[in-house]
Amino acid sequence: MTIRTAEALAGCAPVDYLAVGNPTLDVLPDSSSTIGGSMVYAVVQAARLGLCAAGVGCGHGAELAPVWTPFEAEAFLYIQPAPETTRFRNDNAGSLRTQWLESSAGVVSGLDRLPESRVLHLAPVAREIVLDDVVRRSARGLVGLTPQGLIRSWDASRLVRHHMLHIDGATAKNIDAVVFADYEATYLASVAEAVRRAGGVVVITKGPRGAEVLLANGKQEFSAIAADRLVDDTGAGDVFAASLFIALDTGSTVSDAVRFAAAAATLSISGIGPGAIATRDAVVKLAGRDTAIDRSAVGLF
Repeated sequence: MTIRTAEALAGCAPVDYLAVGNPTLDVLPDSSSTIGGSMVYAVVQAARLGLCAAGVGCGHGAELAPVWTPFEAEAFLYIQPAPETTRFRNDNAGSLRTQWLESSAGVVSGLDRLPESRVLHLAPVAREIVLDDVVRRSARGLVGLTPQGLIRSWDASRLVRHHMLHIDGATAKNIDAVVFADYEATYLASVAEAVRRAGGVVVITKGPRGAEVLLANGKQEFSAIAADRLVDDTGAGDVFAASLFIALDTGSTVSDAVRFAAAAATLSISGIGPGAIATRDAVVKLAGRDTAIDRSAVGLF
């Protein structure tokens, strides 16, 4: 399933899992680049869980094609052409990350014309979607949001900073689940409260310390699943979110969905990049059979 142009999306049949957000080129310490972005991690995980998955975003096709090749047989990628691909450079020092946005592919258009999907994952990385436009007009089942890209801003130096994000009640009512990291919580407190009050599921991930779930009737803490080894935790939150959305869509309880998502995230950090994302069988084995998503509920379209 090679990269397709955005025009092909207009005639796209319904899919199980649709993620919207720009793919990225993440600059490595040796100056080489690898494919990344929340949308990419999400669609690869969805595909490896057995769903028909597609991603929509902007980028430069010639830059993306070589790094997407390892995954082209697994998921569809629809790319709106841009002069350059969104590119991040990270400087990690222990638990602290300094991030630069070296280039941006710009805003994704046509969000009011997305194909039908069972799960719609809004996965921005650099303010490339207008949240109200897509959540109120899409033909979809469950809507999940990973809002990290909506709290990012940058100046002429391209250093990424964070700012507060607010949404109104009407938008919150159209979001079924939101996932973000604990270090983003300060900037997303208003979003979390609005979604929780509207009856949605809010999950705050805490790495090895597990996750906190906020619901309309209270909150609950969940333990992490210990990893055998940690190689690279890039994208683990996106893997968690995709797996959570899928499990919730197939009827899992919140507790079981969190356990399933935690297993997927734990397995994903044992290697580098999206290639380390686990298959359904591996996730089921780690999560436990009692928390496995129903295979019969996967791939209905």
